[in-house]
Amino acid sequence: MDVGMPPPSSVAVVRVCNGISRRETFTSSDGSFSFLLGDRASDMVADASEDAQGNAPNPQVFRSNPTAFGQTNSQSAIADCELRADLAGYTSSSIRLDPSMNNSNVGVIILHSRTKKADGMVTAASLEVPAKARKEFEKGGEALEKGNLAEAEKELRKAIDLYPKFAEAWLRLGDLEQQRKNAEGASQDYQEAINADPKFPLPYLRMAFLCAVAHDWEQTLKLTERLISLDPVSFSLAYYYNAVAEFNLKHMAKAEGSALRAETLDKAHSEPRVELLLASIYNAKEAYSSAADHYRAYLKLVPAGPLTERVKTDLAKTEELAKSQPPAPMPVSK
Repeated sequence: MDVGMPPPSSVAVVRVCNGISRRETFTSSDGSFSFLLGDRASDMVADASEDAQGNAPNPQVFRSNPTAFGQTNSQSAIADCELRADLAGYTSSSIRLDPSMNNSNVGVIILHSRTKKADGMVTAASLEVPAKARKEFEKGGEALEKGNLAEAEKELRKAIDLYPKFAEAWLRLGDLEQQRKNAEGASQDYQEAINADPKFPLPYLRMAFLCAVAHDWEQTLKLTERLISLDPVSFSLAYYYNAVAEFNLKHMAKAEGSALRAETLDKAHSEPRVELLLASIYNAKEAYSSAADHYRAYLKLVPAGPLTERVKTDLAKTEELAKSQPPAPMPVSK
């Protein structure tokens, strides 16, 4: 994402050659991806617009991992081709593929929200940042988007040296550590951002994500409650993480309320897993018809993804449970 976090759900990676698109793969949970060029098994479910002639004689692995390299003599399959990501509610940057195939590390694809960016908000503390520190921060942000982590860190630390209470710079440093898969370092930077500006919402969201990944439900709950109190409408993900925490703490009524709020606020359906969470909540309540409705909603949003087959199986089981339930009693008029 353009704020440095991994995407909220699995994202399709599309190869576009001469205006013809072909889905190559889906991202993993951390946003990384790889695919064999010309491997028809990687199509998942082909779109009608996809190129049926996009095979390469010798499959080549392409990855978003900066340590991945590879060579091949086949160049025709990626001549005049680029990679993009496809996620509802977001626009994607594009990466021109190297026809020489000397390096299979394609770099980082950036997703930008089509709606107003929540991280564009201004707090009183951010207005106090000196212009010189802001300039170094912007350089660091540009380097981070390009995947140049060393340069990004250098510029961001310059900004912090100039203004130690620069909450946005601490936030970006945390994002950088997340890209390095250093959760502990990211948490420390996000805490510094919170210390610098307790009214800045985004560090709470980043910390909640890390705590949820670590299954620290109590801390996830505290962080999301604080974030929601700061801004109850801009962050549907805050309600989603809050609902996940409440669900795992066995607070089903609160989990349902937060999950429904997340579903309502997420107009772009950028986090379709909220439907799976609601299905799990209603299954726990033995409200199987409602659970089945949310499984169907997820499959409508993600007709082909890593979880699709499992969700179809769960839907079939839930539908059988719904059939075995006695019908609800009719209301009596008085």
